[in-house]
Amino acid sequence: MQVSVEWVVELIFLCIVHWILAGIVVNDIAKRKHVKGNHKAPWVIVVLLLTFFGSLLYIMFHPQMVNGDEE
Repeated sequence: MQVSVEWVVELIFLCIVHWILAGIVVNDIAKRKHVKGNHKAPWVIVVLLLTFFGSLLYIMFHPQMVNGDEE
């Protein structure tokens, strides 16, 4: 099995984007007084373990992160 260079570059790019987005979301979770469900730890686990989807789920449930409104 031969791995193409383009595939490796795409994978590295996606990993970098995931960790940047996850870092932004985890930082928002840490700053926020209240999150949906009142449990910060499960949100952090979801964000870190579900590549991209965890961050997108958090953003969907906390639109004020994008809008800039504070709770």
